[in-house]
Amino acid sequence: MPRYFFHVVNGAFMPDTVGHECISGDDVKREAAEAAGAMIREQGLHLWKTGSWIMFVCDESNRTLRKLQFEARDLTGVLSGGDTH
Repeated sequence: MPRYFFHVVNGAFMPDTVGHECISGDDVKREAAEAAGAMIREQGLHLWKTGSWIMFVCDESNRTLRKLQFEARDLTGVLSGGDTH
C-alpha cells in the first residue's frame, strides 16, 4: 500500500517523517482533511501570528500531489492582545 507524507508549514517547516498508508486517492484526501482540521484546532492563537497554514501531501518519491492551505487574517486593525473585550 502506498505511503503518503503530510508536511506542514506554519511559520516553520514541520516534516512528516512517518507518513500514512492510504488505499486510494479519496483515502489520501480524507486523511489530509482530518489531519489538517486537528492541527489547525491545536494552533489556537498561534495561527493568527503566522497568518497561514499549509499542508503538502507528498508521495514516497517526495512529489507534491495535493496542497491544503488555510489563511488567518485579523482585519480589525487591533494589535494582538490589545482587545480587552
